[in-house]
Amino acid sequence: MSITNLEAVKRELEAKRQEILEGMARARALGQVEGETGAPDIADRAAFALQREFSFSLTENEGKLLKLIDEALVRLANGKYGLCVHCGQPIEAARLAAVPWARHCLSCQELQDRGEL
Repeated sequence: MSITNLEAVKRELEAKRQEILEGMARARALGQVEGETGAPDIADRAAFALQREFSFSLTENEGKLLKLIDEALVRLANGKYGLCVHCGQPIEAARLAAVPWARHCLSCQELQDRGEL
């Protein structure tokens, strides 16, 4: 991968990272506002609780994605970006274009998905 392409990937990863951090901050702020206002009846309290649980789930998933992005940025910095963290073979270009934080080549990802890695 050329230096220009790597710089573009880095910008893309950093933009996605910032987007996630902003989304997590909004979700936290929304949860705090809902908690402070209180709900007048049990149905509203249940709806708020469900929304908080959903926001927590999103935040947890976003946290995992943030970790993958941070790991990809480290691989970019140390010259290992685009190489499978398991087998060391190059990750397919189409896969990296679709998922720039991908850690595994397709073969190793299939093993991971089956729980064999």
